[in-house]
Amino acid sequence: MYDFKRYSFPEERKKNSFIYGFFSLLFILVIVIFTLIADKPQVNNKKIASSSLSSVENKLIVDGIKMEDETPPAESEGEVIFDDNFDDDIDLSNVVVDSTKSKKKDNSYNIEQLKKKDKRWHHTKYQIQKNDNIWKIAQKFNTSYKLILLANTIENPDILKPGKIILVPNKIGVFHKVKKGESLTAIAHLYKVPVYNIITNNSLKNSNRVFHGQTIFIPDTHVNISDIKNNSIVAKKEPESIHNQIKSNISLLWPVNGKITSSFGTRRNPLGKGRQFHCGLDISCDVGTPVKAALDGTVIYAGWKDGYGNVVVLKHDKGYISVYGHNSENVVQEGDSVQKGQVIAKSGMTGSVTGAHVHFEFRKYITPLNPLQYLKEK
Repeated sequence: MYDFKRYSFPEERKKNSFIYGFFSLLFILVIVIFTLIADKPQVNNKKIASSSLSSVENKLIVDGIKMEDETPPAESEGEVIFDDNFDDDIDLSNVVVDSTKSKKKDNSYNIEQLKKKDKRWHHTKYQIQKNDNIWKIAQKFNTSYKLILLANTIENPDILKPGKIILVPNKIGVFHKVKKGESLTAIAHLYKVPVYNIITNNSLKNSNRVFHGQTIFIPDTHVNISDIKNNSIVAKKEPESIHNQIKSNISLLWPVNGKITSSFGTRRNPLGKGRQFHCGLDISCDVGTPVKAALDGTVIYAGWKDGYGNVVVLKHDKGYISVYGHNSENVVQEGDSVQKGQVIAKSGMTGSVTGAHVHFEFRKYITPLNPLQYLKEK
């Protein structure tokens, strides 16, 4: 007997096919939407982390600059610029994780992401010394100052006061090939590092045993490798000194036309505070003279600062900073993008002054550089 229930008319088959196709497309669309939503927090988290880093960096720069300093810059009065191009080799996106999936909701930094690419990465505890700053510390460890900011969730310059302990992500150390009969304790004694540090950085499951021929990383060793015969290999690292003579093609525009009344370098403070290092140039001019930006940049501060009076601080590419002090009026605001030659202020006599002039500085982060090395000849 024929079962009529199994029979379907062409019109009905066409209708069913349309419904099936519609719901298939709807299902695919829902999957795509949920995938995009799932990825969005991580992307946003990386953008927020990058924005937060820039904000903290700007705060540290503005807080750290001083017109006069008791300690001259190490870079031969600004003629030598330290090269921090090794920063470019560190992909910060690899250490910024989705904080919504992290147990530590307040920290989006994870060094394990770096260790996956290079097992030398580790943390070193460092006590901040007098005259230290985030960039000097980064130089000491051949690392990125951005990683130090991330590792310590630094948001306030007070965290970097002398005596404070911070974690410094770095790759300093050596690889050691275990000899027959060597113990972990003996290796630690050889390199003068705690056993615990070796265990932790090599993720050793059995702290009592290492194997003949096994290669382990010894972090933070200060032992002279030439004194140890045939049992270690210096870990591949960045150049020991990142203070290099750089032939810069930077050409600064004079902020105002005028006579230099006080040069860059050590001088007797005109306000009777003894001999100090003057971190910029004083260029005389009448009150109200338009002050122009020396380079294209972004305003990271426009306001009052002790000593400087009304001041504008511009941030340029590759960590360069220019400072314009003693203004009678600032005509730009924080966050403004400015072009080379654009008027950013009017000169004046605010702050610690004895006469009308513009105090002009050029820096690499907060290290003072001699502006005369970069200013175009008049």
